[in-house]
Amino acid sequence: MTMQAANIEEKSEPISARRRAQIRSDQVRTVYLHSPTTTIGSLIAGTALVAVMWDHVSHSVLLGWLLVLCLHQALRVYHYFSYRAAGANQQSERWGRLYVAAAISAGVIWGSAGVLMFVPDSLPHQAMLVLILFGIGAVSIASLSAFAPAFYALISLTLLPIIVRMLLDPGPARVYLAIPGIIVLLVVLSFGRTVNRIIAESKKRRFENVDLIEELRAQKLIAEQARQAAEAANRSKTQFFAAASHDLRQPLHAMGLFAAALHEKIRDPEALDIVGSIHASVEALEDLFNELLDISKIDSGVIRPRLERFPLQEVFDHLRHEFAAEAEAKGLKLVVGGGAHIAESDAVLLERIVRNLLGNAVRYTSRGEIELKATPVNGSLRIDVRDTGPGIRSEDQQRIFDEFVQLSNPGRTSRKGLGLGLSIVRRLCGLLGYEIRLVSEPGKGSTFSFEVPRGVQKEGARPRAAAPPSRVDLSGRLVVVIDDEAAIVEGMRVLLSGWGIEVIGSETGDDVVQAVHAKERMPDLIIADYRLAGGVVGTDVIGRLRRELDPEIPAILVTGSTGPERVSEADVKGYDLLLKPVNPEALRKTISRKLQLT
Repeated sequence: MTMQAANIEEKSEPISARRRAQIRSDQVRTVYLHSPTTTIGSLIAGTALVAVMWDHVSHSVLLGWLLVLCLHQALRVYHYFSYRAAGANQQSERWGRLYVAAAISAGVIWGSAGVLMFVPDSLPHQAMLVLILFGIGAVSIASLSAFAPAFYALISLTLLPIIVRMLLDPGPARVYLAIPGIIVLLVVLSFGRTVNRIIAESKKRRFENVDLIEELRAQKLIAEQARQAAEAANRSKTQFFAAASHDLRQPLHAMGLFAAALHEKIRDPEALDIVGSIHASVEALEDLFNELLDISKIDSGVIRPRLERFPLQEVFDHLRHEFAAEAEAKGLKLVVGGGAHIAESDAVLLERIVRNLLGNAVRYTSRGEIELKATPVNGSLRIDVRDTGPGIRSEDQQRIFDEFVQLSNPGRTSRKGLGLGLSIVRRLCGLLGYEIRLVSEPGKGSTFSFEVPRGVQKEGARPRAAAPPSRVDLSGRLVVVIDDEAAIVEGMRVLLSGWGIEVIGSETGDDVVQAVHAKERMPDLIIADYRLAGGVVGTDVIGRLRRELDPEIPAILVTGSTGPERVSEADVKGYDLLLKPVNPEALRKTISRKLQLT
């Protein structure tokens, strides 16, 4: 496969040479537009790395490395301005080769840091080096994934040297950093490949739509064909998200387990801070991934509203606390009012809608204020999220609800997300039967609003109070873990062992009965993945083990599928269902509940 065709998804329909050239040219344009952001980020990260290692690595090595990095970034700046100056005369093949060469050299520079700046006797400095290098890899998903050859070159050359160096180290880095590092590398490569396929398909559809619009001027019949093509594209995207869900959740699930287990085992305060940063990065990656799959979950019918009456103040207080610090950091005034009402809705989904609206308001507003309020209107509650941001032109006010649309982010910087927030808002409002409205004027801000049914507080009822968090002692329990991924079995073993649980791990379930007899005691719980190797499903394995051991053994089913049939099947059989990647604290609470300890 040639470089220009490498980015086109394997299962896409055949495309013409003209379309392929258009997509290739646009992919090259996308990565060049990211150059200013990546250049600044590289210089900041490089300077920070040199500062951290200043007292532990030779000054001549550090200064020499930083000089090479600066010269490389200067060359990239020159390429960027040359590309912009070329204008319509751009030769995408030539500029693509130049960018791949630049990515290779950048990977060599960052990869060399993993060897030259490795401090054998200091786990905290090793962890900081890993954090910076893997941070470069994570950021590259947003900045380079549109152009696969450059992305794979940079990621591989940056991360493989530090992983190899940690594996060669006789100290604790081999266990605490190298193994999770390998998992993170696989996750980054897998996620980058998925994002690349989505972007390539999106560009392909965009060019197809442009052609359809041009043909529409000559033939009105094309309008109906365009509508059908758009519907087919949306179904294809939803099917792709659903199919990709399981395979992408597997490594992310394992990474989360290892990160939680690492946090449980380390006691050194300095190392704990660094591990906390790694754990936060894992959670951020999970949030990014979950946002990408939320659309599939909504469209496939997995998310179903659970209507109840609840004080709106609970939701408002939670969101005020969540966004107050971020708004204050930007010098914005956050005003929240009108929460003293009872709403009748799904509290979780309603909070998700308002959170996305507030997140957009904080992200795109640079001065002034943001207001969240609820106002009684004709027996309903109108919820408004108002900002004093840049506003939205009338011709763009419908387009912003489409996937991957970001009007104020032409460079596609990762800190502004993927452009899915408002698309999720529209889908959730539709799921709940609400109409999302937008009133906006350029330069004067925007107001998003929707109405929810107003509830009546039952006589004598009091607002719900959150129960204080508590951790139940799980020591001495015996749990069977079944998953066809060895990394997940090992991650579960390490995590559960840290909670005092004895674990019987298996990739098939065939050896569990023998292992139980060797223990001379029955397991307290079975945790099984739904999709196992060879077409076997976890529910069948759980049923067989219950028949051979004890029909009363409780079970938890773990799955990466977002299909509603999994929920129904788990309900019928009495299993708790956890969706990958499983949050470790949620797993602990579920185990405690299944063992009737809470």
